[in-house]
Amino acid sequence: MNREYLDEFEGRDGYLNYASVGPPSRSARDAAGALLDEVALGERAATQIIGPAYQKARGEIADALGVETGFVTSVPSTSAGIMQIAFGLVGSGGNVVVPAHEFPANRYPWLRAESVGGPEVRAVEIPDRRVTRETLSDAVDDETRLVAVSLVDYMTGFRVDVDSIAEAAGDALVLVDGIQGLGAVETGLGSADVFVAGGQKWLRAGFSAGVMAVSPRVFDRLEPTLTGWWSVEDGYAFEVPPPHPALATADRFLEGSPNLLGAVAAAAALDVVDVGGIANIEAAVLERSGAVLDLARSLDAEVIAPWRSDGERAGIVTFRIPGLPASDAVASLATAGFVVSERNGWIRVSPHATTPMRVIEEFGATLRDQVRKA
Repeated sequence: MNREYLDEFEGRDGYLNYASVGPPSRSARDAAGALLDEVALGERAATQIIGPAYQKARGEIADALGVETGFVTSVPSTSAGIMQIAFGLVGSGGNVVVPAHEFPANRYPWLRAESVGGPEVRAVEIPDRRVTRETLSDAVDDETRLVAVSLVDYMTGFRVDVDSIAEAAGDALVLVDGIQGLGAVETGLGSADVFVAGGQKWLRAGFSAGVMAVSPRVFDRLEPTLTGWWSVEDGYAFEVPPPHPALATADRFLEGSPNLLGAVAAAAALDVVDVGGIANIEAAVLERSGAVLDLARSLDAEVIAPWRSDGERAGIVTFRIPGLPASDAVASLATAGFVVSERNGWIRVSPHATTPMRVIEEFGATLRDQVRKA
């Protein structure tokens, strides 16, 4: 990785928990802080600051996700973005297809919408967690309104082939929860209809820095439901009573004022990705997670590994070691300076491109020592 990219980050090298929260870059922190500083000066009306800053951020986010500016909006979180889509389907009938093992952020919105008249939720059991065209296609029929998947599974690191999911979906919309991939692997809206991702993990943009891109089909099929005054035409025409017509852009899904600080932080974080080069970042992430995978296997650990090639995996490796409780291992590793997660009795390790390879070796030595003592 080039020095300009690496210099964006600080903190302990032993942090191996980017699938949980990624410490934000200097540029993301500075961008949000600079905006607050400008507003704090009170030298001009805040509306003269907010509008231009938001539009500039939207343009940069759109470029990164491969769409025109009108097809991008900001969201405070992955859940908030998916909620907009789920409630936009209320009253449409039909069904939504989603893997049963999805992270709750990609389950609750569909269940909440179903409870007030939204599509039936078809949760597909996939024991080996390989989300593919074949595992989902039997659940898709002529009444399917949307298929929702994660780009990268939060538990295993399995990376879906979005193009093949779109083929399985047929005429149905496809939503991709990209939070475990954005900033770590090359991605964007592509053949999906919705790409939504919080920015607090691999993108390293900080909290409330979510992004959402949509295809033109979304405008035709979804009603902006959980939306407010920034989502309509002539929102400042206060003399005209609501409701006003919905915007013809993705901002029609804004529930209120735009997520301004998050938007500028996300845009700055995406600029940092450009500095590093997403191909370089992805290669480094795969190298480091691959080293963790080799380590786990050398310890005879049970690894959740649904992938069959490097193209099907990302930065997450999850395993458990016989005789070594995951909670004990995670606590001991933290004492030794290594931050990882425990998930349902498994150890989840998620290094970034900025993780020095020597740290993976040091982590391995510490874990081997734990195994010997267990």
